[in-house]
Amino acid sequence: MSLTKIELDEISEILDPHAIKNFMVSDQSVNLPPMTSDYPFTINGVVFANCIKGKARIKLNFHEYLIEENVVITILPYFVVEYLWQSDDLVMEFLIFSTDFITEIPKSGDKRIDISKSIIQSPCISITQEEMCAYMELHSFIVKQHKRTEHPFRTELVKSLLYAMLTEIGAIYYRRYVKDESDATTATSRQVDVVSQFFRLVLENHRGNHDLQFYADKMCLSSKYLSTVIKDKTGKTAFAWINESLVASIKNLLKTTTMTVLQISEELNFPNASFFGRFFKKHTGITPLAYRNS
Repeated sequence: MSLTKIELDEISEILDPHAIKNFMVSDQSVNLPPMTSDYPFTINGVVFANCIKGKARIKLNFHEYLIEENVVITILPYFVVEYLWQSDDLVMEFLIFSTDFITEIPKSGDKRIDISKSIIQSPCISITQEEMCAYMELHSFIVKQHKRTEHPFRTELVKSLLYAMLTEIGAIYYRRYVKDESDATTATSRQVDVVSQFFRLVLENHRGNHDLQFYADKMCLSSKYLSTVIKDKTGKTAFAWINESLVASIKNLLKTTTMTVLQISEELNFPNASFFGRFFKKHTGITPLAYRNS
């Protein structure tokens, strides 16, 4: 999927000239220019963020989420992010780091801490005030140590503290999801895997393949079973998710390239420009050219 990619170095220049390479922190509300984008983008890193006050709406991998007080957001590398709206009083705090930054962090032998699947399923979660206090204590301490620019082992110190933060977030997800999944039936676990595989395939293939049968065949499932599972687990049909991903790619191409409408329709494997225009207007309310010029 071709999307605008936000590089960590770009964020670092805006946020903190003294940032450790591949690691940034914030203890105040920061309005980053990329976050005002009205088309999808990706970040080549991991983001831990929490909402202190205010509200916002974002899409992560085509799912829409309401961000409000005591919500924690975890964005993994190359998640598709689309910023929709924020209130004037929004205050966010966050840690952003490259996966390269934590390559030397020791791996835990406890599989319960491997919560990547849960994050993919639920990147935004509401936590209790007690959990937020523990989270914020760690966050604030990391920010404080990050500012000790004179410390001879500042990078090593922050890496160690980041591992503690990863463990804390792992505990939150474990209590919410992993612990419960251990009691789930085989059928339910299978359905979770189907949803994960479907979204991965959609991200990789939606530009050229709009037909539900293509994805069902790839997963060795009937289209009826796939539709039923996706609808039950996400509240939307599989076909709706395919269309959602197409709209995201169209918006990106209209805003970030000089390709004509005809060229974009061909790039995304639409039968013709007329059908492409009707599809986009049906899902957005405006024509492709009107969106490009907005």
